[in-house]
Amino acid sequence: MNETRITVHGNVTAAPVERTSRNGNVFTTFRVASTPRRRTADGTYVDLDTNFFSVISWNALAANTAAALQKGQPVIVEGNLTIKSYLTSDGQPRTDAEIEAQHIGHDLVFGRASFERLSRAAALGVDRNADPAVRHAMAETNGVSITADAHRPANVDANGEAFEGPVEGGGSGPVQQFGDPDTDEYHVEETPAA
Repeated sequence: MNETRITVHGNVTAAPVERTSRNGNVFTTFRVASTPRRRTADGTYVDLDTNFFSVISWNALAANTAAALQKGQPVIVEGNLTIKSYLTSDGQPRTDAEIEAQHIGHDLVFGRASFERLSRAAALGVDRNADPAVRHAMAETNGVSITADAHRPANVDANGEAFEGPVEGGGSGPVQQFGDPDTDEYHVEETPAA
């Protein structure tokens, strides 16, 4: 299938709007204004006509976009371009350039941004591990006492580093690793037969 790929540098013209489709998929829409600059023969720069693009993103990208972008911020959008034609309510023909985004990010030429890694489930708000009741049940299964300010296993320090430590009844327990299977790299270790 032939797709027209495009990368646009511009500014968000209004706060992104997150919605849910009829079949339950999350999508976010916003518009980007991109104004090209050209150097004239005398060495000065002039702004050309501003181009406006409608942007749509889906699922985890949509949820992250709605949480991360604000009106006026510089962004880079990469995706598939589609030109859509339609009639206004008074019958006037119009066209709209729409980008179905695969990648969206802040343009760091103009400022700084920070990154927070989330699993797809967490981005979409369906991370069962974020539910306090599930966390409590998991902690009890692992033999950890949960308090208001402690939401980590007993053998994990405040920085999230696992360590070997004493276990109930004496002795030293194994290092347990906890993480997010959607985002963390992992490997399976064989347990030797006893």
